[in-house]
Amino acid sequence: MSKRSWSLGSCSVRPAKRPSQRQQKHLYVLLDDWERGYSIYRVGEDDFSTDSDDYLDRTPLARMEAQHPVSMSFATHGTKILAVRPSEGSPAISGFDTKTMGVTVCPLPQSHRSILRPFYASVGDMLFVMVYPLFEVLGSQPPPDSKQPWSWYTINTELPFEPDYVTGYALHPDGYTLFVSVKGWKPGNDSRFLDDLQQSTYSFDTESLKFRYHGEWMLPFKGQAHYDSELEAWIGLCKDGTGYVCSCDVPSRANCDTMPAWKVGKDKVFDHKSMRHRGATLLYMGCSTYCLVQCCAQKHDEWFAYPRHRVMKMCTFRLKYDKNGELRITGHRGRASMAYKVARDRVAPTLDPTAFCI
Repeated sequence: MSKRSWSLGSCSVRPAKRPSQRQQKHLYVLLDDWERGYSIYRVGEDDFSTDSDDYLDRTPLARMEAQHPVSMSFATHGTKILAVRPSEGSPAISGFDTKTMGVTVCPLPQSHRSILRPFYASVGDMLFVMVYPLFEVLGSQPPPDSKQPWSWYTINTELPFEPDYVTGYALHPDGYTLFVSVKGWKPGNDSRFLDDLQQSTYSFDTESLKFRYHGEWMLPFKGQAHYDSELEAWIGLCKDGTGYVCSCDVPSRANCDTMPAWKVGKDKVFDHKSMRHRGATLLYMGCSTYCLVQCCAQKHDEWFAYPRHRVMKMCTFRLKYDKNGELRITGHRGRASMAYKVARDRVAPTLDPTAFCI
């Protein structure tokens, strides 16, 4: 198969002191192709091609037991992938460290028994989990020779919204302020069944552990957006689900009561009208380079809403503003794909791929 070299990027949002300190990022894709959980596959830059649609033939890097078939079963924290929704009856959360290739274990948070959808956010050396009304944080992992346990702590800060209503979020370039948009929720609401048109945005300071309400507007993203230091904007998939990326100016943490300026990209990254399309996730690789991971039905299963035979398509591309200020895809696109069969025939709340750039 003819391939053209395509770098996944080694830049970081935070500038390195010396080039030698920059670490190469890798793409990790989790597939529910195992009866007891998920398989972890690592995709490298040599796996991407500009002129071939052949499926990758891969052996799992590792496997983790976790509940089928929910993407919220996993979260990343530093270089670790954590099975935050382990199998029923599991006494702890298992983890896989992509740096050491080692297996780790941490305790379950108090909220693990809740049936509500959790919201996870890894900021610095802390992993936050919000499951209404609980708010917990996992601190730094103790050193190997420590006698102190790795523990979750309850934060005595009232959640101003139900995490199940979160539509989009992004970390401020200051590195400690998280912006979160919520649909169908507003401050002081006593009912959990508001008008679906209600829109609100909050920020959470992970140092002071305080929330701030920013008004009745929403970030234009679906899911996580990423700060691009070269474009000086947040970048993410448009919340309307039509297959475009969009950029949004980063608001002030103190004075931001109206929606910042934003724009939709001119180029589609996936065809949302395709009968095979089921979900998509956008990852930031660094240096204005992105990877779209798309879940598609295989041709003979395209008539099923939740097909068991699927294809995970991956596409890398770069973004820039053209001379007219439009957000455009630039350069050649690198592509890779993996075909697999879902281990269990279950209905999933979302088919957006579970993938991470670490």
